[in-house]
Amino acid sequence: MKSPLPIIVLILFLSAQFVGQTQTLGQAESFVLFTTNGAVTNTGSSFLTGNVGSNVGGATGFGNVNGVMHQQNAVTAQAATDLLLAYDYLDAAIPTYFPGLLLGNGQVLTPGVYFIAGNAVLNLNLILDAQGNSNAQFIIQIDGTLSSNTNAKVFLQNGALACNVFWKVEGLVSLAAGSSMKGNVLANNAAINTSIGDSIEGRLLSINGAIGVNGVLASTPQGCNLPVPSGPQHPTMADAACFVLFSGIGEVTNVGTSTLTGDVGTNDGLTTGFDPLQVAGTIHPIPNGNTAACAVDFNAVYAELTLLPYDIELLYPAQFGNNLVLTPHVYLLNAAVALTDSLFLNAFGNPDAVFVFQVYGAFSSSTFAQVILQNGAQAKNVYWLINGAVTINDFSTFQGTIISQGAINLMTGVNLTGRALTGVGAINTAAISANLPESCTLLISGQPENAIACEGDSIVFSVAVNGSGLSYQWMLDTVNVLNGGAISGATSAQLSIYPVSLIHAAGSYTVVITTANSLSITSDSAALTVFQAPTIEIQPADLVTCNGSSGNFSISASGDSLSYQWKKGTSNLVNGTTFSGVETATLSINNPVSSDEGDDYYVVVSGFCSPNIASDSVRLSLTNLPQIILAPIDASHCLGESASFSVEAIGDSLNYQWRKGLFDLTDGGTIFGSSTATLTVSSIGIADGGNDYYVVVTDACLSAAISDSVDLDIQDCTVDLGIVKTAESLTPWIGSTLEFSVTVTNSGENVATNCMAIDVLNSGYTYLSYTATMGTYNPVSGAWLIGTLLPGEHASLHIFVTVLTAGNYLNEASISAVEVDNNPANDVASVLPVPIDFFIPEGFSPNNDWINDVFVIRGISHFPNNQLVIFNRWGTQLFDAAPYINNWNGVSNAAYNTSNAVLPVGTYFYVLDLGNGSELLKGSIYLNY
Repeated sequence: MKSPLPIIVLILFLSAQFVGQTQTLGQAESFVLFTTNGAVTNTGSSFLTGNVGSNVGGATGFGNVNGVMHQQNAVTAQAATDLLLAYDYLDAAIPTYFPGLLLGNGQVLTPGVYFIAGNAVLNLNLILDAQGNSNAQFIIQIDGTLSSNTNAKVFLQNGALACNVFWKVEGLVSLAAGSSMKGNVLANNAAINTSIGDSIEGRLLSINGAIGVNGVLASTPQGCNLPVPSGPQHPTMADAACFVLFSGIGEVTNVGTSTLTGDVGTNDGLTTGFDPLQVAGTIHPIPNGNTAACAVDFNAVYAELTLLPYDIELLYPAQFGNNLVLTPHVYLLNAAVALTDSLFLNAFGNPDAVFVFQVYGAFSSSTFAQVILQNGAQAKNVYWLINGAVTINDFSTFQGTIISQGAINLMTGVNLTGRALTGVGAINTAAISANLPESCTLLISGQPENAIACEGDSIVFSVAVNGSGLSYQWMLDTVNVLNGGAISGATSAQLSIYPVSLIHAAGSYTVVITTANSLSITSDSAALTVFQAPTIEIQPADLVTCNGSSGNFSISASGDSLSYQWKKGTSNLVNGTTFSGVETATLSINNPVSSDEGDDYYVVVSGFCSPNIASDSVRLSLTNLPQIILAPIDASHCLGESASFSVEAIGDSLNYQWRKGLFDLTDGGTIFGSSTATLTVSSIGIADGGNDYYVVVTDACLSAAISDSVDLDIQDCTVDLGIVKTAESLTPWIGSTLEFSVTVTNSGENVATNCMAIDVLNSGYTYLSYTATMGTYNPVSGAWLIGTLLPGEHASLHIFVTVLTAGNYLNEASISAVEVDNNPANDVASVLPVPIDFFIPEGFSPNNDWINDVFVIRGISHFPNNQLVIFNRWGTQLFDAAPYINNWNGVSNAAYNTSNAVLPVGTYFYVLDLGNGSELLKGSIYLNY
């Protein structure tokens, strides 16, 4: 059951906390296996680093655990409380990503909160990428169970740390054999079960459920400001440091040829059987001042180690070894010890980490037993306090200094790096090799070795030097290596590089060791070879291939020692009739059939370095043969029109080629679309007709479908439109009204549709009005929209304008229709009137002032056949001239009594005949003096 109050508080700060700030587990951090309520059981040989316990329930089946077994005590009570708080924090985190139920298959997750609404399954590889931020957190909320498939693995990269990974699971957690889990797994009210060969870097924690492990390797994670165990303080060996074999009271004897580095002797007895040529040190055959000083210092070391409080009690001393992995601590073995097979000592990269074993009972080993040092652990920092006899059996490899209170027997072929020292008891050796873990002089006993690493790995170069008061300086070629970034330990016996990158492989590493009195020595050089994990640079692409043909999927990948496995779905492809190159970068597919189609082809690229990487999934498709589903149909068009033929076809990657008879059509001139589904022939001519048009449809495999031939029927739909344009007068007066007449006639045998005449008035006229027998006229555009004209039908338009003084007097009209005109010569007509400046004044004053002394008709000279007659108001003729030449001065030329008489002031009337057939002009004249 959840506690609601912490949720309310934690939500307020959640967005700022979940990335960049490590979530604490409190007391639960010390446990590798813990349940609040339930049993914790082990089956098989499991290797566990971290505490194991239950607050309500038992712990059964466990061998030696590199941690403390807790059951229903104050530690488990506090761990239960802290675990619930951590669960509430994780449960309240607001998700930002929502992956599917299936995790892995090369999937990469970046820092954030993930929510999976159901039962999650881990398959193949899941990569957690911190993107260079070692503080980045991954919170994975699973609202159901969590299970893994066989050999499923979680990988950390780019600074990701297992301590920053949290799996909050609302149901059963079940890991299949060979699974590798990273992070803290919190199961809420459910059990956690593992299988043989599983490895866990993190913790398995249940709020209410049993935990069952079976032959697993599990350890609490490092990082996140968690303290790295370094063990107790190094004891002071003083003069005892130079003895490789020593007994305070007892004989020291050897049989066979033993090779030793260091002093040999006893402070009470004889030292015999050693060949001085095989001992790089001093053999003390009888007690002397050196052995006496060693005895004093031995007792001091024994007392110092005895007083150390132990951290961890190994509960099964008789099962010691068996590939057990231990870390820097003080260990208590409260009974006789039997070392079997291998014991691993892991210093977590700390070359100064100290291991102390307090054994209260006899100590023995099996043949070929071995103590193996890992991650910077050094024999000079390993101490075996044994309150009993010691027997290291044949051909065993032993590391560390034995501080005993009993007889010591080093059997045939034993290889000891350390010391065998006892306060009481004989020491017997038989053809052994024994070397001090550090020299009393400046002597490199262990040179740095060449290293091979993957990008992102951690490597350590180590040097082992006998001596005290030493300083170290690692060098890359001739340049001092400095701490910072990926480098640490540059001035110690162990140079650590994490994370390793290619730049760290740019030379050879050596270390210069200097004593307090400035004596120095340089180690051998060691090379670092850095390999890259697989990276896919060019993904495969979908493939469409022809039935019965071949194709391939191909990728480009980088990395070292690459290998490939092409898959379809979850199944590996194998070389055979259809597939070849299944383990190369290019998968060849030969003569595929429909059952080979699919969108789930991909390749898994493996290399010297992990993780493996899977390519994108791609599709294999077989082409469908081209098939015409809608054929082109016959077409009938008029000359000059455009015609189109269309085809509809199905298939893959189709190409089209239209033909006329035996010849391929090409775009150009009146042809376009010759290689498309629609062919168009514009401005059809007689030569374009025929019943031999068809199309050939092909696909990428050159399979073809050919349409039936279709007919292009050419019809003569031409018309013969003619237009006539006239003007009322070709010599209109300026300022007069002029009428233009336009007549359009269809003289052909076909109907003319959408007939339109264009008659735009030029600048010499001002539009007044129009009349038309058909259609409408727009004086702005000059468009006369006539419509349809039947054969022999005509239409007329009359436009009335005022003639202006100046401008363009050309008037042109044209006619057009939808149909082609077979006689375009009569489609345009024009007329060019020549306006005349003609004006009859309304009066004049013949008073001899030289202004208007005569009656002047402007422009009368254009009418040489004119006649002017003047009448008074009673109709009496007073003046007559034919032609009139602008010379009447108000004097009558009538033949009766008014002849040559000067006419009085008044209004007179005129009749003017221009002599050109036009109507007579009549008006009044006012005569004034």
